[in-house]
Amino acid sequence: MLELLGLAWSAWKLSVKRLGPAGGIVFALVVVVGFILFRDWLTDKYPKLGKALEDAI
Repeated sequence: MLELLGLAWSAWKLSVKRLGPAGGIVFALVVVVGFILFRDWLTDKYPKLGKALEDAI
């Protein structure tokens, strides 16, 4: 859970200057949802890569 919070914070901080506070929140949500979907897909298709991704994060 903390890694997702860190990912959301990083995405928001990187996008808030360009998109504004509301756009930064939307961007952060899209990044977190995309990461979760990608992680699940990667774990289903390529279990070793999914495990490596979880270990890296």
